[in-house]
Amino acid sequence: MNIPNEDLPLAVLSYNYRSFISTAITIRESGSYNHFMWMHEPGKFATQDWWFREIKAEKYLKHHRLKFWYDPAWSNTQKILIKERIYAELSKPKWKTRYDLLAIFGQLIGITGIQIPWTKICSDHAKYISIIDPRYNLEHPDPEDVNQWLKNHPNYFVYGRFSND
Repeated sequence: MNIPNEDLPLAVLSYNYRSFISTAITIRESGSYNHFMWMHEPGKFATQDWWFREIKAEKYLKHHRLKFWYDPAWSNTQKILIKERIYAELSKPKWKTRYDLLAIFGQLIGITGIQIPWTKICSDHAKYISIIDPRYNLEHPDPEDVNQWLKNHPNYFVYGRFSND
């Protein structure tokens, strides 16, 4: 809750340890996280629920494990570019940011290209990294793919972790 604005945006991975669906996703993907979002303002996440929206971080402080990623070399201008992309997506009508249920089926059967063209799942929003890092090359990743990509690129660091014991 006290992350300063000058450190944002942060890429955030989460795992809801009280959700059957979250657990099923992490088992299917052999990972630790089932959701991706951005912390773009202090105490706020931009996240893909049924539509892409902004929510208060408190929602994720009860039953979630969170991992925050950043690149300390990002300039203020680069951070603004990512935030502008997030705000542009947040400003769209709900129907233009709908959740892609078909993509979840594709992820489940291992065919990530199955997707309704104008819709997204949560980890599709990680693509905003490519605005300032041309090495980002993931197409239709799941959250664990994003986590592994960040781990494999030494300029990205874990800003912090949160777990409600």
